[in-house]
Amino acid sequence: MSSTPTPTGSPAASPVSTPSPSGGVAANLKCRLPAMAANEGGWITFPGGQFVRDPASLAIRLDTSSPSYDRAKGAWVPVEPEKVAPDGASYVVTSYNSTPPLYLVDASTGSRSLLLSQEHEGPIPGSAWKVVQYASEGIYLWTGNGGMEKPVPGLWLLNPKTGGVRLIDGSHYWGQVSGGVAWALDEPSTRAGASKVYRLDLGTGEVSTLYESKTNIRLLSPTPDGEMLIDYGEIGFPRLALLAGPGSFNPIQLPPAFPPIYNARLARPGVWLAVFGEAWSGIALYVKGEGVTIMARNPESRPGLPGGVFYDAAGECW
Repeated sequence: MSSTPTPTGSPAASPVSTPSPSGGVAANLKCRLPAMAANEGGWITFPGGQFVRDPASLAIRLDTSSPSYDRAKGAWVPVEPEKVAPDGASYVVTSYNSTPPLYLVDASTGSRSLLLSQEHEGPIPGSAWKVVQYASEGIYLWTGNGGMEKPVPGLWLLNPKTGGVRLIDGSHYWGQVSGGVAWALDEPSTRAGASKVYRLDLGTGEVSTLYESKTNIRLLSPTPDGEMLIDYGEIGFPRLALLAGPGSFNPIQLPPAFPPIYNARLARPGVWLAVFGEAWSGIALYVKGEGVTIMARNPESRPGLPGGVFYDAAGECW
């Protein structure tokens, strides 16, 4: 196991988050969570954590994306939650590897309109766009995904009404956006070796250094409180921490024998962690002040069984 990285500024030790108490949000959750399991959508009901497949999720599948549930429209859509407009009225469809063309789709009618053509590929010839987040102010893009010889640092904003693209900040590879803030690593990925974590205030344009790591680090997800949840250390052995501000590094205690984290998604009431391991797979929930709670184990999980048996949140729990 790699040693614990040293935060920028060497702050005083922060208290470790403890598992959720019996009276916490996670322990008393009463809702249905749309989720993907083995490439099929369905619902996990809390309390209890039972998963029931929904055949409606299969009818809208695309080869380029994974479905999510559009609560505003009361239906499954063929793309991940970050590609759906905040009001649920539209979503973005991309081609393989997120390269153009990009289409805007009306969630009610299914009609498509071209946003970016093959000729308008990106900031340099051969670059590929990736949708980071569909926000109220537009669609945030970056170019830090595969298929390019030289990824371009930066964050762009696409106007879904005009198709216009403008550069927001070109200093780093901004791979996460939420609540008026963007986060980046030194490398064009959301996982890197020794690296720094940067924060961009989208309102003021101010860039600050949150954290400097001497070991492997992965940006998992923003939290409802505007902080960043990270996985650090040796790959395959999850260790979580919360970055709340420059020099602030708060380790988060995990339940025993916690599996590797496949994906993390910000959705009410916290951050959902899709986990997949040899012993068990399923989904857990991070809530501030409560830490990480195991919410559901997939009964189909078996040692040595191929991937695809974890639960990946596909929308908010409601």
